[in-house]
Amino acid sequence: MVPLALPPLLRLARPALAPTAAADVIAGAAFAGGAPPGKVAAAAGAAICLYMGGMVLNDLCDRPIDLKREPSRPLVADPALVPRARLLAAALFLLGLVLGAAAGLFLHALVVATLAAAYDLGLKRTFPVDALAIGGARAANLSMGLAAGGYGAATPALLYALGYLVYIASVSGASRAEDLEPRETRRLALCFAGLALLPAYGALALAAGPLALLPAPLHLLALIAAFRAGTRPAAKKLVFRSLLLIYGVHGAVLAGTGRTGALAALAACAAATCFILAPGRAGPSASSPSSAPGTSPGGGAGAPGTSAPRE
Repeated sequence: MVPLALPPLLRLARPALAPTAAADVIAGAAFAGGAPPGKVAAAAGAAICLYMGGMVLNDLCDRPIDLKREPSRPLVADPALVPRARLLAAALFLLGLVLGAAAGLFLHALVVATLAAAYDLGLKRTFPVDALAIGGARAANLSMGLAAGGYGAATPALLYALGYLVYIASVSGASRAEDLEPRETRRLALCFAGLALLPAYGALALAAGPLALLPAPLHLLALIAAFRAGTRPAAKKLVFRSLLLIYGVHGAVLAGTGRTGALAALAACAAATCFILAPGRAGPSASSPSSAPGTSPGGGAGAPGTSAPRE
């Protein structure tokens, strides 16, 4: 792969994991029975813009903290970026809402934007409200897709959204372990995050059948590795792997539906992430240690930092 050098302002938007937000919409629409491609594309574009807008806003909100402990962060190293970052965040949020309206899903996009902004502006300082907020933002992404497809059967759609919310909340909770000391406290936080995966995968299996459990062993192995090491880098690696596993989660849910087009689209999103994350590329490093997906929403998401951007 040819290294892709990203300018500092673009790195703030964490483009590497932005395709996970599009994957939420694509998977939701396919699970609900399908939707017009144009509608899905507009909704996926809205999710990507809102994810990236949330990432930029996250760094703007974390700048006072980064001034003291993270002098290498782009907004600290180059204060001239701050006004441009504000404009970029506002533009991305606005474009996300416009694309959501174009898809006929303005209220869904507004929910995503509201939860992402609320997380960045203050909720991320309060556990477990922060994890629920970022999980809710990503579940709202999924709901945009479900709504685009008419939701399909109500109970499976609700279980899918609920299971995904808890999954992202677990990832956000695991990101909390990055800054905890001593090691045993960090391990305890990882245990609680791991326990949250039980109802998450349980709900996904109830929604889509046993194939939805396919990513669980990989997740378990990553969790065990992080627990055994008990270090901050190990916790970061767990969060990052969990965010990448979003593609596997959605793919497993759709595995029994025969939606080959949606599965191909998910594979394309995963390929885009791999391309940006190839050796030599800078992107995730812009995030703050206090952020989680996701999270941001975006992965964190919304995206919930580091090399493991939040949801």
